Amino acid sequence: MSFLWISALVTLAVAVTACGPTKGMPRGWPDLVLASDSLCPNVAGRYFASYDPITVLMAKHRDTEDSMEEPLAYFELSGAADSGLTVTSVFRDSVKQTGRLQKGSEWSGDYFCGDGWLRFGDSRAPSLWDAEVRTDDFYPKRHAVRIAPNEDGDLVARLDFTDYAEFTVWCGDGCKGIPLPGTFETRSIWTMTEKFDPDRPPPVARERKRTMAEQVAALEWATAEPSAERQRAQDARMWQEEQLAENGPPDPEKELVRKRAAAALVPGMQLRGVGPTEGGWHLSIEFDHLNQMTEYLLRLQGSGPVTKLSIAPLSRTTTSAGRISDVVFIRYE
Repeated sequence: MSFLWISALVTLAVAVTACGPTKGMPRGWPDLVLASDSLCPNVAGRYFASYDPITVLMAKHRDTEDSMEEPLAYFELSGAADSGLTVTSVFRDSVKQTGRLQKGSEWSGDYFCGDGWLRFGDSRAPSLWDAEVRTDDFYPKRHAVRIAPNEDGDLVARLDFTDYAEFTVWCGDGCKGIPLPGTFETRSIWTMTEKFDPDRPPPVARERKRTMAEQVAALEWATAEPSAERQRAQDARMWQEEQLAENGPPDPEKELVRKRAAAALVPGMQLRGVGPTEGGWHLSIEFDHLNQMTEYLLRLQGSGPVTKLSIAPLSRTTTSAGRISDVVFIRYE
């Protein structure tokens, strides 16, 4: 299991939670520095910004829509978490924005502390990553996040997703139920956000260099691949790199849609782009035969909780290379 939209920025792992706050943490990660009892850990410092749960909770949710036009370069936490934290978000255009995180309880404030962690309860923990753990027999109903520093000065987070069976009471405006004891199951995702070092390339740059080397090696190895197919792969890689350079790290929701769309591709098809539109998403697709599109629509229907799927009207064209270009509209729940 992987986060394609985040793999260039942080390291993640998924595990079923066992007893103990650090059980399931990936092997080889530095030890955590937890606080005593109900005190808050010392999370003050500067950290590389990325589209991961730590940045979303500690910095992103304080930003306005206008400020999101430029991606974050890093964010800084200052103050003692036992009383409250000041958050300074520094964007790539050097614009700074300052906000405040208030300590409260599991039901109030921005965060609370317990078991040596800085914690976010169900009302604050985002559900953006549900798809990474959701299966046919596991659907997250509750969320929680724990954050603490490690010995290297990075921030580590554990996201807990909990599912349970329930006794349905009524369904007036959405089914409500009473959780049944003994049916609770929790799955966890671990993520690490590195401390900021101005003399070190950010994680995304280091990952891009590694990924490009792997892609070039794969292309050189696949000597039996037709030259036209190889050129399309090279064009796709260059397009992806250009998009990253122009737009910065991708939006998590958009990347989730892109990941689902790419996984459903029929051999020979190419996903050229993903963009938001009113009430859903547009997928730009290139292919050679109409039967490929028919099969692709069937696969997309099973890619998630799809509520609408269609080919956008008047969108079909032919490229200079003789391939068919089309736009698919898709809406998820």
